[in-house]
Amino acid sequence: MSRVVDAVVIGAGPAGLSAARVIAASGLAVICIERLAPGGEINNLGVLHGYPVETSGPELSADLLERATEAGAELAFAEVRALHGGSPWTIETEEESYEAASVVLATGLEAGRLGIPEEARFAGRGISHCASCDGPLYGGERVVVVGGDRWAVEEALDLATTVAHVTLVTQSPDGADAKRLDALANATVLAGRAIGLLGGDGVEAVVVDHGGARTELPARAVFVYVGRRPAAAFAADLFARDPGERVLVDADLRASRPGAYAVGDIRVGAPELISAAIADGERAGEAVARTLGTERT
Repeated sequence: MSRVVDAVVIGAGPAGLSAARVIAASGLAVICIERLAPGGEINNLGVLHGYPVETSGPELSADLLERATEAGAELAFAEVRALHGGSPWTIETEEESYEAASVVLATGLEAGRLGIPEEARFAGRGISHCASCDGPLYGGERVVVVGGDRWAVEEALDLATTVAHVTLVTQSPDGADAKRLDALANATVLAGRAIGLLGGDGVEAVVVDHGGARTELPARAVFVYVGRRPAAAFAADLFARDPGERVLVDADLRASRPGAYAVGDIRVGAPELISAAIADGERAGEAVARTLGTERT
């Protein structure tokens, strides 16, 4: 038998916690389901460069969680296995199932993939997706970050405080975020794409296609932020998506089926800023509260 609530938020990152807070504050019963730790990826970030308030990822995570739970949101730790129906929705985890009039998808993106043959060979032996977790292992070494979004730049900025040199390999080297990194003495921004990895027991170099030429960058690690897809396999083909599998939404962040919303990096057009993810969550939370409140009157 399913537990019945007004809304379920899947994912407890900045967007999910913000949506849960607003929904709970309106007097609705909401559960926020997270498979790992509240805060999501921001727990892996140190100082948040460019965030309106001076803080770190873990500090912001703790603040968002406290505000959501104080508003009355309930947090559940589980991995969502399946999503069925449509207003009401059935959300299945490995331990329990829930029925809700509204569901908010806030799961963010999966870890990146280079999409090259050597990737599996070097998994755990020089390939990483978390600068704060693994960066200290490469103090005094040269490393490479592959990716062009703000997350990639944030990670490269963090690595620059630990490693001897960091190179950001990106296909958008002229972006404002990349320029922040290029201003550092121990950092380089290189236009290109990673096409191979070299090494024995671990990564020793990253092969880059740079303007049609092949360049080998000496590196003990490569931090991957390309090839990221929405972390929502449980939703299968329920919603309209773009070619990158991000969910299409309207102005109120409604997905293509009644009672469903998508917020943060999982949605089409997400700017991949923490402040934007929080704003997404608040906007969707307000839409849920407005819709369900109207249905009850």
